[in-house]
Amino acid sequence: MRVIDFATGSGRNARALRGAGFDVTAIDDVAAAGPEPFSAARGPYAALLSTHGLLHGTPASIGRTLAAAAAVLESGGLLYATFGSSRDARFGAGTPVEPFAYAPDGGDEAGVAHAFFDEARLRALLDPWFEIESLDERDVDDIAGGWAHLEKPLERSVHWFVRAHKRDRS
Repeated sequence: MRVIDFATGSGRNARALRGAGFDVTAIDDVAAAGPEPFSAARGPYAALLSTHGLLHGTPASIGRTLAAAAAVLESGGLLYATFGSSRDARFGAGTPVEPFAYAPDGGDEAGVAHAFFDEARLRALLDPWFEIESLDERDVDDIAGGWAHLEKPLERSVHWFVRAHKRDRS
């Protein structure tokens, strides 16, 4: 099965997926943040995993990334992704980039835009390309980002965990 690890970070998920027998295309964080993140990906892929790549950016840029992801996924292809929640303590903090997007003024991610969604906005973002199978909002201080937030560990951080499949447009 062909899988994309989007914004692969240290590569731990890509290594685990390869170890489980998957054919993995790892898209690094720099490419993931670029204007054409899937330019090296030759679809179709059965699934895409993103643990942090869709937390960064603006709602508009994340929407464009989702459209591009759908283009490389096969019909029914799976999306496993994490998105920022508007219940996160960082929502509204830092420099406003656009509505529902803020860049921290300090720390490890200073200047990096983060997008935040309530349930209705996240459903609307995904709806053109994906059918949601599960949508779960969780406190993530103990499970997310310790390696990425060395200066200031996460506190009262909340993310959406999404499992969805690409809509069949035939």
